[in-house]
Amino acid sequence: MRALKLKLDERKLVWRFCAGDRQAFDELFDRYADRVLGFAIHLTRSRADAEDLVQEAFVAACTGYSAFQGRSSILTWLLGIAVRRWRDRSRQQTPEMVSFDEELDSDADVLQFEPNPIERQVIDSISLADALGKLTPPFREALLLVASQGLTYREAAEVTGEPVRTVKWRVSRAMHSVRQSLNATGIVA
Repeated sequence: MRALKLKLDERKLVWRFCAGDRQAFDELFDRYADRVLGFAIHLTRSRADAEDLVQEAFVAACTGYSAFQGRSSILTWLLGIAVRRWRDRSRQQTPEMVSFDEELDSDADVLQFEPNPIERQVIDSISLADALGKLTPPFREALLLVASQGLTYREAAEVTGEPVRTVKWRVSRAMHSVRQSLNATGIVA
């Protein structure tokens, strides 16, 4: 019953928002900005870029609220806007060239240490972020939508504009790739 009431409250909020109610926008932002930001941080791998992406998504929601048809949840709609904005931004960027002129002289240049439990958690988090970063954008999007945001495959398909089967396949392949990457670092056996 609570879920039904929440859905009704959510729909009322959207209709108020669509009618131009500023307070409804503020409430939408308060409810969903943190979730969209968390997703965007994993997607962009940069807090600054993620914050820009959230702002762009909410501005786009304000200007394009008439496009919301109520067939999905507000979160799914907002995540879909964020994904599309990120894809547009990614297409416009050119890869940064990195020079590897300096090489390590020997293994002595590499720090060797035995991490304590907290350091191990940090290293594991960095390794996971690195593994996610190695995924191509479509695979990273699918995995983050399902694993990080808790969307169903159907909801993730709505966000990405892909068939459900494609999303399932991408999540499966992405998980396999992340496991392999973490296995190579010794995190996952």
